[in-house]
Amino acid sequence: MATWFIAIAILAVAVCVFLGIRFRSGVVFLSASVLCLAALAVLMPREVNPIAEQSLSDPPESAPSKVGELRSSETIRQGERSNSSPDQTVSPRPNAARTTVPPASAGEQPSDDTPDVTLAKLEVFRPIEVPTDGFVGSDACVDCHPNNHATWAASYHSTMTQVADPEIVLGDFDDVSITNLGHQYKMQMKDGVCSVVTTDPEDPSKLIDAPVVMTTGSHHMQVYWFATGEQRLVGMFPLIHLNETGEWIPRQSAFLVPPGIDSSFEMGRWNDVCSGCHSTQRKGRRLASGQWDTHVGEFGISCEACHGPGADHLAFHAQPSRSLEDEGSANRLAKDPIVNPANLSKVRSGQVCGQCHSVIDPKRMDLQFQEHGHQYRPGKDLTETHSVWHRDSPEFERTRKTLNYPDLDTLLNETYYPDGMIRVSGREYNGLIDSPCYLNGEMTCLSCHDLHQDASDTRPIKEWANDQLSEKALANDACTQCHDSQQYGTTHTHHAPESVGSNCYNCHMPHTTYGLLKAIRSHQISSPDVGKDHAAKRPNACNLCHLDQTLAWSADHLDQWYDIEPPTLDPVESSIAASIIWLTRSDAGQRAIAAWHMGWEHAQIASGNEWQLPFLTALVDDDYEAIRLIARRSIQSLPGGADFTFDVVTSSTSDERQLKALQLLQSWLQRKRSKEIQRPELLILGEEGIAVDQLRALIDQRDHTPVSLSE
Repeated sequence: MATWFIAIAILAVAVCVFLGIRFRSGVVFLSASVLCLAALAVLMPREVNPIAEQSLSDPPESAPSKVGELRSSETIRQGERSNSSPDQTVSPRPNAARTTVPPASAGEQPSDDTPDVTLAKLEVFRPIEVPTDGFVGSDACVDCHPNNHATWAASYHSTMTQVADPEIVLGDFDDVSITNLGHQYKMQMKDGVCSVVTTDPEDPSKLIDAPVVMTTGSHHMQVYWFATGEQRLVGMFPLIHLNETGEWIPRQSAFLVPPGIDSSFEMGRWNDVCSGCHSTQRKGRRLASGQWDTHVGEFGISCEACHGPGADHLAFHAQPSRSLEDEGSANRLAKDPIVNPANLSKVRSGQVCGQCHSVIDPKRMDLQFQEHGHQYRPGKDLTETHSVWHRDSPEFERTRKTLNYPDLDTLLNETYYPDGMIRVSGREYNGLIDSPCYLNGEMTCLSCHDLHQDASDTRPIKEWANDQLSEKALANDACTQCHDSQQYGTTHTHHAPESVGSNCYNCHMPHTTYGLLKAIRSHQISSPDVGKDHAAKRPNACNLCHLDQTLAWSADHLDQWYDIEPPTLDPVESSIAASIIWLTRSDAGQRAIAAWHMGWEHAQIASGNEWQLPFLTALVDDDYEAIRLIARRSIQSLPGGADFTFDVVTSSTSDERQLKALQLLQSWLQRKRSKEIQRPELLILGEEGIAVDQLRALIDQRDHTPVSLSE
């Protein structure tokens, strides 16, 4: 205890004794003592523990004794939150999250006097697993369903959210220091707890040490959530781990958002938004005080997310007359309360996936919702509890006003193309239910996807887990389940058998959806139409393979083969390859899609791989950091680019990026093969090199409309 405080305490005792003797009154003595004690309590120096002022040995406040103690979120709809900025969920209060460190540089270690912190002790300061309302957890499934449990456990669904045990943390926390946008971060690990030391946003003279308690993601990237010490509220570490390259990158670099967005702790986002789909049976439990006591049935997307609560299923099979040996009976199966999406109608089956993979909003977010979560259960009608939003849904106008968007299109374009097609990942159900194969046929998610790898599937389990595609859906067999293959041969495709142009997916499910730093197949089945795609500001399927051809070239072929009317194109669109136009003068959304396709194997087969590098170098210093990362990956797939591992977002300056791009371009120009390319539509003129004036003119015409895609 501080010496000055002991001295003041002794002085206070002396004053109390003096007053008692002076006035010869016990009442005076007691009154003075009480006042002194109160003053000493205020002045007493407090040791700040790793989770602020609440002792690790004491649990947070107990759960409300009745639902009425929870805060109603009736006026804060899911659809509004999902499109809000990070700081529009919960007011940031990150100073409660960690140890306060005396002024120093971010490279210094916290004091050795810091109390030991363990993941077990931190449990009281993060969301926890509390299955209720018939949920029992996936561990209850393993004894009877070992194979299904094993394939689920190997999927990325199971590891979507995890407790931050060092064994599952993919990022390097071995005393790694990174500076980004003036902020310093040091990742470290002690006693099995990963933490981040950085500057206190409320007092730059101090450092904070934020203990990481949870992770989200294990496939493409991993996000880290730290304890705040305010009940179970967690915040997000502003850097994320890019699993493909092992890099730390700013969170905003991983998403297609306009430049200039600063880092944020995203306080409460997991409690309020992410947990809705990245856990099973989320119960937000926001208290009337504004704090969070978030519970979930299970972290990750578990068995019961798709099959429904398991308690009744366990009880059903616990009865002696209903042993597992009797399950072959159709009558017994019909009475089993568990749900198998494969046995549902196309509508109910798709809705199981649609509860997360859609633009969706619970119809009620009242106190019952806060305490028990949403009431949709697999096999029930999703529309009874949720609204699935389309571009023309009137609810978006309310969202626009709430979030103060300048106009409705700006909000809608974050999720949809102008014609209503979904343009971002994670919303595949919207695409499915707008597809003719669903509307006019029996197509469901399970027409292509296996959520458990079949025993006959010989692929390595991680290969299956990548997209969870069934073996029958790896090629055209997915479509010939319904369509007669004899009617859709070369006379239909006009491409050689077994070529990438004869792949149904490439024409009818092109990669026009964006997410996770890549292009993803659209889940709205459609047919190529240059005019419709051009009007929607969306790259068309033909030119996403034939990157080296013009829009006019594709439109003419569609006219000749299928009588699809060509659109009116300007002289540039008729004479310069579509991909170059998308890369140079189009908005950030089209640049990202085109940049990814330049590294796509099927596109390189169709249009070669010797000419793309000069145009990708122009994106190495793009205003959008996500586009730089995509361009770098595509460059690495091209001849002469494999060693291009330059950091394009975190530690490099614009001048350094431009210099690296120039070096790449000069190397390409010196190659013999480059000098042999004579293709004006590609702006490559053989020995003369690149048509620089035309290229600069295209870049000068760039559409700088801000693009923010809400993955």
